[in-house]
Amino acid sequence: MNIPENNFDSKESAMPKFKYFKCDIANEESIQKSIDSSVKYMEGIDILVNNAGIGRPGNIQTTTMTDWNDIMKVNLTGTYLMSKHSMSYLLKSNSASIVNIASVAGLVAVKDRFAYSTSKGGVISLTKSIALDYVNENIRANSICPGTVDTPWVERITQDYDNPANARELMRQRQPMGRLGNPEEIAYAALYLASDESRFVTGTNMIVDGGLTMS
Repeated sequence: MNIPENNFDSKESAMPKFKYFKCDIANEESIQKSIDSSVKYMEGIDILVNNAGIGRPGNIQTTTMTDWNDIMKVNLTGTYLMSKHSMSYLLKSNSASIVNIASVAGLVAVKDRFAYSTSKGGVISLTKSIALDYVNENIRANSICPGTVDTPWVERITQDYDNPANARELMRQRQPMGRLGNPEEIAYAALYLASDESRFVTGTNMIVDGGLTMS
């Protein structure tokens, strides 16, 4: 799409400004309003990245219905609704791309992450379904499965342990590369899948986990 000329700070900078619209990803009306606002601002949608997600500990017995519903609403239903309400605009693009952020927890079992793992497995399947249904409509859909990434969320969940520093160290030790990922490494994967450089890539799931799931 064409970015409005006044969307740039100055002649000295080629970086466009960015504008955000607050959205409750668990609320369909809020999703629709944010999409309408985005389309009004940018005159269309070429790229959709579904990145919102939450996770709470629990197995099938300890996961409450509240936790289950909250996780599914954000991680899976939110991805579905954002994609659904963006589709009419994506269909107008010459080369549209949907990138859904899943997780390695959707591929392999993660202890005490029952609802989270289930939701992310659903995101992977949802992505493949979109890719197949719209393969002849110039819309590509792919997912990314990050491993353990050094984010504020990881910082928060380690605080639930008796020894947060030890919990973080155990996370690091289980990485074959000996470190956690960083957000930029996931962003670069999303950038590739969103760009025309990946125009022959659809329905795939890109694993970016430092080798965590290689064995």
